[in-house]
Amino acid sequence: HSHFFFLCPKFDEKKTFFFFSFFTKKIQGGRMNFFLCITILGSLLSFSSSLGFTCPFSRPLSLTKPFIMGDDVKIMQTLLNRTIAVDDVDGCFGPATQSSLLLFQKKAGLPETGVMDETTSNQLLEYIPDGYKDDGLIPSGFLYKVFIPVYRDRSIETAATLYSANGSVLHVFQVRTHGQNDNTTGLAMNELCGDGSTPTGLMTFDLNSPEPDPVSYGPYPINRAVQGISGNALTVISNIRDGILLHTGEWADWSPPNNMPNSHGCVHAHPDDIKYIWQVLISIGVEMRQNTYGSLPYPYTPQGILSIQLLD
Repeated sequence: HSHFFFLCPKFDEKKTFFFFSFFTKKIQGGRMNFFLCITILGSLLSFSSSLGFTCPFSRPLSLTKPFIMGDDVKIMQTLLNRTIAVDDVDGCFGPATQSSLLLFQKKAGLPETGVMDETTSNQLLEYIPDGYKDDGLIPSGFLYKVFIPVYRDRSIETAATLYSANGSVLHVFQVRTHGQNDNTTGLAMNELCGDGSTPTGLMTFDLNSPEPDPVSYGPYPINRAVQGISGNALTVISNIRDGILLHTGEWADWSPPNNMPNSHGCVHAHPDDIKYIWQVLISIGVEMRQNTYGSLPYPYTPQGILSIQLLD
């Protein structure tokens, strides 16, 4: 569902299998083959986990020449800006960013190194809640709005509301905004991660034709988050996370009133609701655009907005 370029490295099982198969063929000696491979595997896994970074961070960030640039720097600056003023949120770690980081470390009682290490990054992630509050309005030029209240515990499914341009309630429906769980910790991935929970904030939204995989996305047209306007959505959509959809699926062993499965950052809803949303949007003049399948830049003018607000 989401493209998150380099901030969330993953263990590549296929490459690792090839690597160990190669060593098994090269190094003979009976049972030693097995133990050697297990030792190497354990060392690699320990190295990966010992870095201690929590997604979306995966590397230390500091002032260097040339300056470090990247989406992780932009996210760090955004989080810093919620507690210590940052001159520019531009994805470039310059002297001003170092000064802000030093002030944050001092305020948090951390060693004042000017380096975003594992401890500092974990402290920064406490500022993920963006403070976004829905204003109850639908900006001029948009034909519809979807409002979704969420809790920190995204395993709690909530009631979303679809509004027309004049504020009339068109539909109320159950949704799930829980992303994937971390393979190491088993905990839910935060909304700044590529496969984490759906980001809070305000973003443009548009009706697209169905995805080609009905098992994963359902057989009906989907709604696509196009561009963040405020909150965490402004930070990550669509330059860091793309493919945030409102959709359903032909999920195995699922039926209402059971909880829906976790997504990779999308908003899941029941099949009947997604079908109805498509039909009612068409009835109020919304056009169904040809699905872009995440291709950027988005070629159409979005017709709706999506508002997601944290309640607790």
